[in-house]
This record gives sequence, structure tokens and C-alpha cells, in this order.
Amino acid sequence: MRGTERILLVVLAVLLGAIGVVLVIGSGSNKSSGPPFIGPHSQFDGATLPPHLRAANFSLLDQNGHRITLASYRGQVVILTFMHSLCKGACPLMAEQIKGALNDLPNQGRGIPAIAISVDPKQDTRANRHKFLAKYQMTGRLEFLNGPLNVLWTIWHHYYIEPEIGPTENHSAYVMLIDKRGFWRIGFPVSQLTPEGLAHDIGVLEREPA
Repeated sequence: MRGTERILLVVLAVLLGAIGVVLVIGSGSNKSSGPPFIGPHSQFDGATLPPHLRAANFSLLDQNGHRITLASYRGQVVILTFMHSLCKGACPLMAEQIKGALNDLPNQGRGIPAIAISVDPKQDTRANRHKFLAKYQMTGRLEFLNGPLNVLWTIWHHYYIEPEIGPTENHSAYVMLIDKRGFWRIGFPVSQLTPEGLAHDIGVLEREPA
């Protein structure tokens, strides 16, 4: 009996140790945690973020070779997302939902900057970005930015983005709203994104003072 009990105790100890390792690894993974959403606010349809969370500035080239910086849009509500030009799933959906939201806004959303940043700089060539925007009728309505890999890594980190380096479609899929003062206010995971919700929250932010 003692021998059997000893074996059972050893097995139990091993199992508890394995569970502990899994918990430590899981709690230490920044990529799996995603953006620091704190849940919906009565004023917004999307998930809100902690107050005074400054949106990290960036300086990248768009599909036409023009330099775009986030800081240049201070005083305007900005739509920001991260896309892959060859994506067949989340990215086309996000493009369609952003287009629908802009169409729902006064003057079809003119004056609301919409920006997508590459999650795979090697594949997101200027030609591929042009094709993506044309296919989803977002030419002139969405700036698709790219840049050096080391620069993008820093931007991905600031915005909690898991990039797509390779052929699999596993990058993070969020649409974010940055207010007129440059604070990151709202986030829509692609599973919760609707044109109506996005347009509503843009409207709320538009009514706030700069």
C-alpha cells in the first residue's frame, strides 16, 4: 500500500508541476493578452481603453510613396488598423466594415482619415497594396502604409499586434479609433466590428473638443 501511495504522490506532484509551468508561461505571454481593453462604455459601442493612453506616433510610406505620420492628423478622429494585402479573411472584412462606416457618416466620412499598417512588409508591396484597395473600393479612402521591418516591429509592439510573417493568416485583427488629441480610445476586435458601431463611435469622438 505504501508503495502505491508513494507512486500516486509522485504522479500528483508531476501533474501539479506541469500545471504550474503552463500557468507561468501563459501569464508571461504579452502577445496573447492583446490590447488593454477595459470593456464597453455606455457612450460607445466598441471596447474602451484606459484613459490617457497616448497612441504611438509612426512615420511610414503609403501605397503611393507618400510619407504619412499619425501626428499630422492631430485634431482629427483617426481610424487605424493593421492589414495584409493578400489576406482572404479578416482584412477584406475589416475593409468592408470601415467602408460601410464611412458611408454611414455625414459626407461619406470625408475628413476622417483611415489608415492600415502592414503586418507583412515583404508581401505588402506597393503593387499588392494598390490591388487590395482597388478590389475593395477603398482607393482614396484608406492609406495602406509599409516600412522597414525593424520600424514595424516597434509599431506592432506599441499597438499589441501579432504580425503575419509568412503565408498563414494569423495576425491580429482590430480596428482602433484615435481621438482628436491623439489618445487611443476605442478598439473593435474583428468579431465585434460593425459599420453601425464604428460609425456611431466616430460620431461620438467627432463631437468632443480637439
